[in-house]
Amino acid sequence: MNDVAACEPLELEVVHFGPIVEAKIALRPLTVFVGPSNTGKSYLAILIYALHRFFSRLRDDRMFVNAMPQPPTNAINRWAEQILADRHTTKSIALPPAITDQLRATFNAQGEPLGAEIERCFGLDATSALIRKGNRQGARIVFRGPDAFEHQLILQAPVAAFAPSPPADTPIQLGIGWEDHQLYRLRGEIEDAVSRLYPSVEGGFLLRRLIGPLLRAALPQLVGPLHVPAFYLPADRTGIMHAHRVVVSSLISRAAQPQLLGTEPVPDLSGVVADFLDQLVKLDHRSHAADDLAKRIEQTILSGLVQIKTSGMGYPLFFYQPDGWKTALPLTNASSMVSELAPVVLYLRHVVQPGQTLIIEEPEAHLHPAMQVELTRQIAALVQAGIRVIITTHSEWVLEELGNIVRRSQLSTAQRQDTPQGEFALRPEQVGAWLFKQKQRPRGSVVAEIKFDEETGLYSTDYEDVSLALYNDSVDIFNRIQNSKIQ
Repeated sequence: MNDVAACEPLELEVVHFGPIVEAKIALRPLTVFVGPSNTGKSYLAILIYALHRFFSRLRDDRMFVNAMPQPPTNAINRWAEQILADRHTTKSIALPPAITDQLRATFNAQGEPLGAEIERCFGLDATSALIRKGNRQGARIVFRGPDAFEHQLILQAPVAAFAPSPPADTPIQLGIGWEDHQLYRLRGEIEDAVSRLYPSVEGGFLLRRLIGPLLRAALPQLVGPLHVPAFYLPADRTGIMHAHRVVVSSLISRAAQPQLLGTEPVPDLSGVVADFLDQLVKLDHRSHAADDLAKRIEQTILSGLVQIKTSGMGYPLFFYQPDGWKTALPLTNASSMVSELAPVVLYLRHVVQPGQTLIIEEPEAHLHPAMQVELTRQIAALVQAGIRVIITTHSEWVLEELGNIVRRSQLSTAQRQDTPQGEFALRPEQVGAWLFKQKQRPRGSVVAEIKFDEETGLYSTDYEDVSLALYNDSVDIFNRIQNSKIQ
């Protein structure tokens, strides 16, 4: 992976959020949400996306940088001198208390903009709409990391309150888990800023020059894996893929027209759908590091190529060319399986990079069980390549193959080489599966981890209850038929 810190687990706890009464999960390289519909799987996935989006953009937010108070001049100058004197070592860099305190104080004031981003991602006018019905205390969101940070966001009417609480006496270490070249580059930025600005100006100006690199380096310790971008593929992505040009052009046309009295307002899109549309429109022809992963899905599942071309109006046009065909089909004429997986292929080829997070709602949609199993293997390959993945699913086949993938990690390398699909193996600590269960009092859902059963090699869910009920129903029907024949 490009950033080892992005591999660190993150614990997320929510209370009275949307339909969820209580959930406490650990985000792992592969995180799976399972459970009945309307239990909050998408709510939690969208919340995770909103946190990723906010904190990954925070490091480049000029308003955040400009809001930082000025630390004492002597403190920043002495710290820069020390870094330059020690620039050839590979140890991590500790921020001085003068900078740490100001960084934390400004970071702790982000409740309102964070609440606004969560509103945007859900397509709501107020975060209070995310409070579970029947609860008057508000919703609570807490996330914790391995470096002793803990942040809490309280959603109440009419505002959101952010209460980060990293221990005041814990120094912020820049470069924990970094590769040597990243520390070297950070020291180079410090040296460049000092050589240009010091000692002719005060340390406050020096900090303004350095705050961007310093914040980028500090965020892994402050928010863990949330400091990297995430991308969200919604459950209705096939329809959006087919209609993206119509949707975008319609919104632009209506937005450009004056709103008439008595007419319906232009409907808002949720942030996840708006971002998906925006990313589709901005796709280019350049391939990223994950292109090989995209090709594997084309070869093993689609049996053809997903292509992107640009129309005369500048819109991207999507096509599918089956193996052996000389011409490509418009994506609207391809099978539902192709349309469903085309966004996954396009994002791997043009958008997502190792170290980042890809969230996919119901990746098994429109796939035959055999293809669901194959896609689960390819998702494991994404994780092996350093892409963090979060999926929501209703598929028993996905979970069964996931159990096989985890169990293969218990084999030696030589044994895996002689095992079918032996290349797909993830350790138990790399995978987390979470079951959303409905609860009557208080009404809502609770979320519990599905422990991997070492004996059976399965992630046990409530699917067996459905299977048993079907079997009992079948036996009852059979017995009734037999009894009717006897009579």
